[in-house]
Amino acid sequence: MQPRSFAKLTLGLALVAATAAFAQAPATTPAAAPQVVVAEPVHDAGSVSKGEKVTVDFVLENRGSAELEVTDVRPACGCTVASFDRKIAPGGKGKVHAVLDTVDFQGAIAKTVTVLTNDPANPKLTLTIKAKIEPHVAVFPGYARYVYVQTLEPGTLVQTLWALDQQDFRVLEVQSPYPFIHATLREAAEDERHADGIGRQWRIEMSIQPDATVGPLREFLVVKTNHPKQKEVRIPISGFVRPLLHVTPQVADFGAVDGLSEPREIELTLVNFGNDTITIEGIDSDRKGVAAKAMATELGRRFKILVTLSPEAGKGHLAGTLKIKTSNPKMPVVELPVKAAVS
Repeated sequence: MQPRSFAKLTLGLALVAATAAFAQAPATTPAAAPQVVVAEPVHDAGSVSKGEKVTVDFVLENRGSAELEVTDVRPACGCTVASFDRKIAPGGKGKVHAVLDTVDFQGAIAKTVTVLTNDPANPKLTLTIKAKIEPHVAVFPGYARYVYVQTLEPGTLVQTLWALDQQDFRVLEVQSPYPFIHATLREAAEDERHADGIGRQWRIEMSIQPDATVGPLREFLVVKTNHPKQKEVRIPISGFVRPLLHVTPQVADFGAVDGLSEPREIELTLVNFGNDTITIEGIDSDRKGVAAKAMATELGRRFKILVTLSPEAGKGHLAGTLKIKTSNPKMPVVELPVKAAVS
């Protein structure tokens, strides 16, 4: 057994050797990396006339030791990025050129632009444009929302316009985004004027027609004016055009049928969106082995359509049509496609 003093001496020499070896090891060099810095990430444009475009150049600085790459720039709604510098050298500067179109905004707004970079410490940064949008033309109500059923009587909505700071204001032209929404323009009569309006007031009547296309409405009526600070007014159009009669789902699809030894059945729903109640007079099929029947679940308004595929249909790809005959003179027949793949 070694003396205790000799053991302590051996341990001490080992620690000294380890410390010396560590001190002599070369230090690890930090990996080169970019560092993005934006001195002014928020731009406040102050008061801006409605319809004016706000242009901003956000300056990006690379304070790192490697090249900075801007991989993507994603503007928020209403803000368009015209251009940006994709690569910025160490110690260099670049920019993000952004344009905010104020035509569809009013009051205090803040719109953002998200910038994605290869800076490991700050891969995503946000740039903000603030402004107070001041309109020069008043519009009442300022929007047009339709919930309309195809083929019914035209639905009409009215807009009244006047200038907030001008007596001799004129509306020059109205442009509808849809061929089935007609817009007429005239100066408002005395009993049609808005109580809060001043000077000349103008009346726009927007009528949706029976041949309106089924689907959502989400465009703008464009109004041209003589106002020097607001030459254009955009009135949002929203809503939905429904068909008079609608079947859900729109296809009786049996999909892949493996061994049609007994009849298969699909249930669909027919809805009447019209003002008058209807009856189902019958359902014709143009394919052997395909038949259908209707049952009212809400008298004159809602029907269950049961489509049956029987073994008589045979094997192979089937594509046919069911003709649902109704009592509505505007839509006497509703056609329903039928599909199946029988093996």
